[in-house]
Amino acid sequence: MRARGDDINLFFHLAEALANFIFLDVKPNMKSITKITGLEKTQTPRGVIKRCHKALDSMKTITQNSVNDLSEKNKTLLRENTPARMKELAQLNCLAADKVKTTLDKKYGEHNYVLIAVGRSVSSIVELAGKMGADTKNIPLSGLRFMPLERANIQKKDRTAYRNYLKKIGLTKDILKNNPDKHYILTDYTYSGRSLERTKEFLQSDDMLGKTSNLSALPIKDILGEDYKIKKYDTLFNFNRFKYYSHVGKLPITDLKNVNKQGNPKKAFEYQGNITKGVRKLFWFNVFDNLNKSGYKNATPKKEMNALTRHYMTQKAMKNKVRASVKENNALLFDVLG
Repeated sequence: MRARGDDINLFFHLAEALANFIFLDVKPNMKSITKITGLEKTQTPRGVIKRCHKALDSMKTITQNSVNDLSEKNKTLLRENTPARMKELAQLNCLAADKVKTTLDKKYGEHNYVLIAVGRSVSSIVELAGKMGADTKNIPLSGLRFMPLERANIQKKDRTAYRNYLKKIGLTKDILKNNPDKHYILTDYTYSGRSLERTKEFLQSDDMLGKTSNLSALPIKDILGEDYKIKKYDTLFNFNRFKYYSHVGKLPITDLKNVNKQGNPKKAFEYQGNITKGVRKLFWFNVFDNLNKSGYKNATPKKEMNALTRHYMTQKAMKNKVRASVKENNALLFDVLG
């Protein structure tokens, strides 16, 4: 039996493994983690893990400046012990954020737009675009793909809670009305575009932001352009590869009362475990480390695509994904389809 103290050895293997379980909604355990990561053959020495934790904890918050100020010894330690797939995703996060800012600066003019990430899929990319100088927001909201607004049955007090949250992050009816020439752009990863349009419809409700011509919806694929296919972002988003590092938690349209909790990465229920916090810190260390040295310009998803092919794109895995989706939305699907 594995001693409780040995759980620290899971840290960096979970960095590669935990996101695998998110998409299939499987609860990770020692047996499943060992099977996917080859844990017994690739253990990281316990002392090294402790030093990595200490290096991450030495930064009160993970920012570009705190990473830049970290000692070279600690930077080297974290770089050498970060899983290759996490390094790759961090680079691709930087590349996408750079492309997002460059594209929108050119389209609307620098500082003439506010980019609003809806939900978790593109949140880490939009958050980083904000660190690069774009005006950005992240709002938690999901479940609208199969849920027409008229059937959501949202309570008045829950709508009030969400409106107050929007006000707290700088989105109000008056702000949009008083800045008619500024573009407020909702973005997300979309299949059909239905969920993004329904989000726009919800936000344009009279008790939210109201019907204004300067609020629009633009799928992330239209912002990333040719990189969306070339760099395989379509596949990475489809398999939730960036959701784990989102700036917000999951908030179904039917659960708006929890907006203040899920709208804060320090409080969102998905991110409360110690290992989860460590993995997220490690990812953002790599993001800012790459940003500081511009080490992302030639990023490719080679290792991630290989892993997805092995674990996700088999016939069995795809069947599991369909079953999980149907199980979650079964009653709603039948309701919507009539």
